[in-house]
Amino acid sequence: MDLLMLLLVWLPVGGDGIVNPSNESANMVIYMLPPKEMGFHIWEVGVDCLDSFAQIFFFRNPLERLTRAYNLMTTTVFNLSVPAAQIQIGFSKRINEAISDPTMPPEREFYQLRVISDIVKTSKFFGELLLADNYVIVVDSVQGLNKLMRDYVSKSRSWNPGARFLVLFHNAQLRDKPWGVASKIFNDLMTNFYVHRVALLYANSSTDYNILVNDYYSNVDCRTLSVQSVGQCQNGQLYPSPHAVHVAMLDYISGFSPRNCTFYVCASIAAPFVEEDCVLGLEMRILGFMRNRLNFMTNQTCSRETRGEHQGDGNFNGLLAKLSDGECDFIMGGFYPDNEVTDYFWGSDCYLQDAHTWFAKLADRRPAWQAMVGIFALSTWISFLLALVLSWLFWYALVRILPEPEFYQQLSLTGINALGVTIGVAVQERPICDATRLFFLALTLYSINLVATYTSKMIETFQYPGYLHQLDDLREVVAAGIPFGGEEECRDWFENDDDEWIFKAYNSSLQFRPRTENLMDVERGMRCILSSRMYIMQNKYADDIFAFPQNIFTSPMQLIMKAGFPFMFEMNTIIRNMRDMGIINKIDSDFRFNNTYLNRISKMRPNFAATVIVLTTEHMREDVFFGNLCQHQFSFGQKVPSIGNKASCRASIVCSLTESASPYSLAKPSGLDIP
Repeated sequence: MDLLMLLLVWLPVGGDGIVNPSNESANMVIYMLPPKEMGFHIWEVGVDCLDSFAQIFFFRNPLERLTRAYNLMTTTVFNLSVPAAQIQIGFSKRINEAISDPTMPPEREFYQLRVISDIVKTSKFFGELLLADNYVIVVDSVQGLNKLMRDYVSKSRSWNPGARFLVLFHNAQLRDKPWGVASKIFNDLMTNFYVHRVALLYANSSTDYNILVNDYYSNVDCRTLSVQSVGQCQNGQLYPSPHAVHVAMLDYISGFSPRNCTFYVCASIAAPFVEEDCVLGLEMRILGFMRNRLNFMTNQTCSRETRGEHQGDGNFNGLLAKLSDGECDFIMGGFYPDNEVTDYFWGSDCYLQDAHTWFAKLADRRPAWQAMVGIFALSTWISFLLALVLSWLFWYALVRILPEPEFYQQLSLTGINALGVTIGVAVQERPICDATRLFFLALTLYSINLVATYTSKMIETFQYPGYLHQLDDLREVVAAGIPFGGEEECRDWFENDDDEWIFKAYNSSLQFRPRTENLMDVERGMRCILSSRMYIMQNKYADDIFAFPQNIFTSPMQLIMKAGFPFMFEMNTIIRNMRDMGIINKIDSDFRFNNTYLNRISKMRPNFAATVIVLTTEHMREDVFFGNLCQHQFSFGQKVPSIGNKASCRASIVCSLTESASPYSLAKPSGLDIP
């Protein structure tokens, strides 16, 4: 019996365990330990060290604190060796009893406690859930930590790789390898789970722990894996003192910054946000502002790749695939928040805002004669015609009733006279009766107003004849047989019952992406493209294609980064300050001003001279408006005959048009004296 007890005492820690395979509820491994590794004091020391350092590690700067209570996630891992299993149970018990402990100070901080186990693989969904802020994990092997993180912690709904992770590692067989094991743990967490804020309590003995931190983001040697020690814990007390450990942690946190770091930026060429030279652009200006304030550097690459979409199997294409593979730290290029993206990636605070709409062919200019007809509405022209007919008949009635010369009593002559006066042309007849003269005077005043109104509009029509019917609705585009489409990520906007027909006919090929060469086809009426207004505004075809007046989608823009990016808070702080101080609004206003007023002024400068208006035969397509155009160019080549003269009055109406005439001038025919 004594020999058996001696053998059991000298069995190494972490050796073979005794398991009860017949009982499914027996999920604990019993390890044989030497007497010095057993007892209440051994695991209580681990709990005290974990509790003391957690208060320092989870402390937040008052400027960075959230207004809500922080979430603390603890793990319940089965098959742990002793004393790791006992430390896990003891810490969980202390956390749960702290809420009702009367000896706790009144200024104590409360946490929302959450527990995750390595037994249940599927998590239940109970609505929206806040992400975890702090993690406490107790393990005894690197493989066990990786399995726990891969299969359970990272699969939980509250998974937050940007949180602070406190890991207690206790394995009696690896007590002399703190730096190698710590490097392995830190590297695995960064590579596999993109976790950077990690502190490790590494057991050097049964009662002593070395406090190690991951100093990967250091302002001295940034982005180089480095394991640093900020203190020790001996017999449950921080060494050399809690204050010294706290000061060391403050130095570590202050040094954990993007200063002197180089980040890899993948950008999609999308003017005006990112230009082809990968230097200019609105978003490049904002990135440069953050770079100068946070003192980091960037290695940026620009391509024609789009943001990318979720492929349904957890993989992405486009720039999101590069971001997921670690080729980029964040991506940019006019990207807007998307629910499918936020489930896997993080997004910065929004800065600029842009609207998307359909762009189609600009309607053709109206022919000159149609523009002249369009000066007045059809009802107005009909009213003028009725007034002319009434004037004609009333004039004829007057000359028949009153003692006017018989020569002027012809029906055709009164019609010609009424038309001549209406369009402002001198006539040969001079009424001799007062009643006829009053009628002539009234008709003359009416014609002066009519001619003046039409002439003022006609001059403007010569310069800007207007356009034919403009397609401004997508249903009209479809009816005209014009295909439509845009970027692939924009297609999801139409995945609803009302826009299902758009979703099915939407074309996301390369020919429908907003590019300069594709806008040429839009100008020719070959396709209709969905694009952002800011992109078209700075494009050379901005004035040659038509933008639908109604916006399809309006959204702000943001940087997209991998979940767990350690400096999102610092970048968001810069963006918020820029927004509050009006810097972002200034960038947006300057862009819109430069691409409206200044660009249009520069386009006008080559043709700054007075526009020459040339009258051609195109203005005379319709004979009915021949007289209106020539109203000021009529000349009568014969003097007005005497009243008693029965000879016919020969009137010559001359309207000479030339395609090389000076502005607002008509050529004078030879042999005529036209004043």
